[in-house]
Amino acid sequence: MALFLSHRGESDDAPENTLSAFQLAMDRNSDGVELDIRRTSDGQTVVIHDEDLLRVADKPLKIHENTFELLRNTHPVPLLSEVLDILKNGIVQIEIKGDDLNLLPALKKILEESPVPLTKIFLSSFEEKTIIAAEKVFPDLPRLILTDLKKHFGTFPSAEDTAGYLKKLRCTGISFKADTDASEEFVRKLHDAGYRVVCWGISSDPLGLAMAEIGVDAMTCNHAVALREKAGSCKSPDESTAPI
Repeated sequence: MALFLSHRGESDDAPENTLSAFQLAMDRNSDGVELDIRRTSDGQTVVIHDEDLLRVADKPLKIHENTFELLRNTHPVPLLSEVLDILKNGIVQIEIKGDDLNLLPALKKILEESPVPLTKIFLSSFEEKTIIAAEKVFPDLPRLILTDLKKHFGTFPSAEDTAGYLKKLRCTGISFKADTDASEEFVRKLHDAGYRVVCWGISSDPLGLAMAEIGVDAMTCNHAVALREKAGSCKSPDESTAPI
């Protein structure tokens, strides 16, 4: 049964990557959440997708060039530790933005002090060098490369070619842009090779339901709980402590 993860929280109904969006996901008993992290100029690990606040607050303040206090006074940017404190159920997919490898040891310290069990956390990144470096810091955590397979390969690849790519990156799975060219056989072969299979970019409910039908382990969606209800999923996120 696929897990439906609230993308940046329940972000269709609350501002993305804010405490209110994540609290709403918890209130709705979401299967889990996906969130993005960056580092501020004063070394704080914050939850924000973009490299600046232009889109979310109409202010061109770059995250890595400004202090947490200034950013927080401009937009309700939460610390990762604050978000983890309210995540009481489900899986937590942490997307590491950019290629600042100094973020990895800082993240490790935060996770070690977090009330969220490590068995419920997995990591992801679009950056190949970040996902490779994460193995050394987090050898026991699932690590997924985020990618658009068609853009990467030029066409939707075979499961064998995809598995070869994952092996090269020494990661434990993939989060690919949802695509109707993906098949149940594609997912099954990746599972047989020992890889987790997640997808993102759920641009419509029919696409999300199609991805659930082919057997992906999880998907990220802005209204994950509503989509889960459409899929008829009855599984509680507390039924398993193991990440997808």
